Parts: sequence; structure tokens; C-alpha cells
Amino acid sequence: DQGFLAFWQAHNGENLLGFPVTEAFGDAGAAQQYFERGRLEQYSAADGSTQVRTGRVGAEFASATWKRFPAAPPHKPIASEQVFADTGHTLREPFLSFWRAGGGAEFFGPPISEPLWEMTVAGRRQVQYFERARLERDAEMSAAESVVAGDLGAALAAIQGVDTAPVGNIGYASYGPGAVQGPDIAPLNPPRPTAAPVVAPPAAAPPVSQPRRPSSGDSRSIVVNLSKQWMYAYEGDEIVFDAPVSTGRDGMETPTGTYAIYTKLPKQTMDGVTNGEYWIVPNVPNVMYFNGGVALHGTYWHNRFGTGARLSHGCVNLPLKAAAWLYAWASVGTPVRVTY
Repeated sequence: DQGFLAFWQAHNGENLLGFPVTEAFGDAGAAQQYFERGRLEQYSAADGSTQVRTGRVGAEFASATWKRFPAAPPHKPIASEQVFADTGHTLREPFLSFWRAGGGAEFFGPPISEPLWEMTVAGRRQVQYFERARLERDAEMSAAESVVAGDLGAALAAIQGVDTAPVGNIGYASYGPGAVQGPDIAPLNPPRPTAAPVVAPPAAAPPVSQPRRPSSGDSRSIVVNLSKQWMYAYEGDEIVFDAPVSTGRDGMETPTGTYAIYTKLPKQTMDGVTNGEYWIVPNVPNVMYFNGGVALHGTYWHNRFGTGARLSHGCVNLPLKAAAWLYAWASVGTPVRVTY
């Protein structure tokens, strides 16, 4: 017993940490376990005893995805604001009350960012990063329930390659929703079985090119060249795939820099406001966000890739087949470098 269950139960674990996504691992006194929204770990207290605390998933996720947060800009003091001189950041509503009620600095750590908008697995949300968590505001919920802890534990476990394969229960107490049980009463008049219709075998599908998985020593990365309007997928120093792209138009240029994929969505409806005009694009396929609301994704509404025509709102538009290949090949944490 690493003390993780007792800590989880005592700290509203279902809501603040979520359910475990790994088993506990590591040596006694230094064990750790990942949860959907965080990580628990053992440490040696000043009196020599072994205690449990939350891990620094917010800071580690930000570092792994090359996020840099500027300090809070100078402003007049606000009565309801809490200032953290050590990190240069501030904390106010809508996150302040949730942070205090959930355990404050001891549980979440201090803020390491100001509030910002990011694309999360649940959609576009206002978020704030803390040393040990990321808090998110769901605008569709009531004010009292609008703030939740984000799923950084699961995301960081994926980035770090931690084994998240489920294991069988050997008799421990179960938490979370159970599986739906099927009916245990047979119908009074069951239908009589009929012979199955004879169906001609389907024609063999043409072979489909599959992404080549890297060998154990390879390092995957993606480079987007804005000058060439071209994307390159690397394994180490070798280009294993490339494709034409269309990037951000004037005034909405795709930002240069080094980032990392932090969220993957197989399909998403995108919307926004440009020059006061609302736009919406349904069912965008193979979406991979790497910098706030900027993503690599498939594009079905134009085919002017690699022509020099920059048509996007800042994202990297890819041909549909190229986007599908890249989505299957890349993972959360894959570096993305945008350059000229």
C-alpha cells in the first residue's frame, strides 16, 4: 500500500485526480501512479516518514510541449486577485475559488501561467496552468460547476511513454461506472432462426500504404516550411513522408517556433470569428493541435496545397490522405517545428 488510495479518497480524487491510468510503479518510498488529471507520488518528509503528494504534471507537461508563459503584465492591484511573486503570475476568478476549495498551493501548486485559451480534448476552453495541474473553464456549465481539472495526467503519461495498459481486478474495491449489464431473462417468443443469406465475398481491397513505425532508436518530428508550403515527417535525420500544405493567410499567419502535439482529435467542427464575421467548418478530420488553437488537419474545402496560396486561419491545411497518414504516424508529444 503506497498510501495513494487513502490520499485519493481524502482529496475528492474522483473529481480532482480522476481514475488511475497506470498501476503504481517505482521503488518503495519513491513510487508514483498516474491518474486522468494528475499524478500521485511518494516522498520523504522532514521527519523521515514517507508521505504522498501530487506530482508536478502542469510544469512537466508545459516543458514537454515547449510552452512558455510570459509573466503577468503590470496592472493596478485587484482586490479579489492573489499574486504569486515567486512565479510572476496571478490568480483570480473563475479559477481562484476552485483552487482554494481543492487544496490550494499544497494540492495544485502556484500558477505558472495567466489564464489563456487553448484547444483541449473537450473543445476550446479558457485554461490556467499550475505547477501540479491545469484548470479549465467549461462555459456551457453553470458557474458553480464550470471549472474542472484538465486531463494532464493521462496526456503526460502518453508523452512519457508510461505503460497505461489496463490490468484485471484481483479482488480490490471498484470505483467508477460499471459496465452495462445485459438482460438475464429470455423473451417469451424468441424469433426462429433463419438461414443466413448467401453473400458473395467482397472484392479484395487495394493495398493501402501504412505509416512506417520508427525503430526503437528513431526520434519522430514534423517540420512545416512556410516558404515552400511543405510539410516533412522525420525519423531521426531521415525524411519518411512529405506533403504540400496551405498555412495561415495574411494577418493570421501560422506562428513560427518549436512546439509539440498536445491533443489529437479524429474529427472536429471548427469555428471562429474573423474580422467580425463568424465562420464554421464541420467535420474537420485528423486534427492535431500543437500551439494553442493552431493545428495540423485534413482539408476537404480546397486543394491548393503547395501552390503558395495561404488560405487557413492559422492552421496547417493538409490533403486528406496526407493528414490521415500523419495522424496515424504521429503521437502526443511529437515535436512540430514551423520555420521559413
